[in-house]
Amino acid sequence: MLTQLILAFLLSVVLCGWLVREGGRFARRYPADAPQRFHVGDVPRLGGVAMLAAFVLVSARQVHPLIGDLRLSVVSWQVWAAIVLTVLPTVAGGIFEDLTHRLRPVLRFLLTGVSATLAVTLLGLSIDRSGLAWFDGIWRWTPWFGIALAWLAVAGLPHSFNLIDGYNGLAGAVALAITAALAYVALKVGDWPLAALLSSLAGTTAGFLVWNYPRGLLFAGDGGAYLWGSVLAIAAIALVQRNPAVSPWFPMLLLSYPVVETLFSVLFVVGYVAAYLTIVRFKVPRWLRR
Repeated sequence: MLTQLILAFLLSVVLCGWLVREGGRFARRYPADAPQRFHVGDVPRLGGVAMLAAFVLVSARQVHPLIGDLRLSVVSWQVWAAIVLTVLPTVAGGIFEDLTHRLRPVLRFLLTGVSATLAVTLLGLSIDRSGLAWFDGIWRWTPWFGIALAWLAVAGLPHSFNLIDGYNGLAGAVALAITAALAYVALKVGDWPLAALLSSLAGTTAGFLVWNYPRGLLFAGDGGAYLWGSVLAIAAIALVQRNPAVSPWFPMLLLSYPVVETLFSVLFVVGYVAAYLTIVRFKVPRWLRR
């Protein structure tokens, strides 16, 4: 599994370095007056392409290990293909946005919804318990509720990581810390396949950070943020679902930063719309507007 981590890191470093050198022509599409553009020059936003390629190629070793350190971490090719197929719609939409800046928000939500649907159907993901004994009895009578929560997590977490992706190294460092914590717990409970998969994601993220922090020579873009969010959502749910010793509150607290950031943004938008309707639509007196 250490080999998995090292290979993912090296491959990510090489691919990201190539994009730093050759991806400038795609960066010119980034609007000069965009509010997110506080950097100087044309910086490629295609880090997600390199990380996706490194993650897929290195995680494929779990189907047929080449060196032998993954004996306990081998998975069937059907499971590996289901994971890749689940992540692909979300990440592909993010990469398309990074290249064209023309992907509408409705289509983003639709693509993450497709990935969430694939997660609950192909991978059978479900949040099947709350960790509260008095409530779990009721929970078992409503399995659809756990499936709906899993669907919401896989569909929503990519957008959460996209919201915190701004300053160099922020989203990448958060994703790396969360990935390492999930991998550590997976090892403690003996879930080697999941730990190896998370090692691939950790290596690709660390390789990207070499170019992203501190100078910001390459940005993760929407594709990179969506890759982190979708894979971590799948891994967090699977860790709890496959291992009864893991509390469902552990991944919830671990992912609290991007989730709370999303809730704050939603509340801000709702408050802004409510204030606009109150002032403009309902003709509030001028002296109350001050």
